Order: sequence, then C-alpha cells, then structure tokens
Amino acid sequence: MNKTEKTAFRESIIVVLMGLVINFPLQTFLLWLTIDIWDWRNTLMISIFTQLIITFVALIRVYSIRMRFVRGSRKKY
Repeated sequence: MNKTEKTAFRESIIVVLMGLVINFPLQTFLLWLTIDIWDWRNTLMISIFTQLIITFVALIRVYSIRMRFVRGSRKKY
C-alpha cells in the first residue's frame, strides 16, 4: 500500500467513524423531536425531514475533514 492509498484509507476511516459518532445521536434527537415533541405521525414527512438535516450535516462534516487532510498534506511539502 503506497502513501496515497494509506492517506485515503485513513481519511475514509475517519469520515465513517465521525459519521457514526455524529449521526446516531442526531438521528435519535430528530426522531424524538418529530415524534414526541412535534407529534408528527406521517412517516414519509419524518423521513424526508431527518434525511435533509442529516445530509446537510454530512456535507459539512465531510467537507471539513477533507479540507483538514488537504491542509495537512500541504504542510509536509
């Protein structure tokens, strides 16, 4: 495994683990909010709402991690 592959593998592991750490509590919170607090009963609306929020958070998360790896690789050269 060359250096580029190792870096890509490390970045992939970090993205997936950060997704788990962030998305599980976020999903639980959004379900609690929509079902218990807002009393939504339409499963399609709950699904669409939570997916929009999680997608937005994922875009920010992946962008932030990617930018960190790009900045880190520039400092080495």
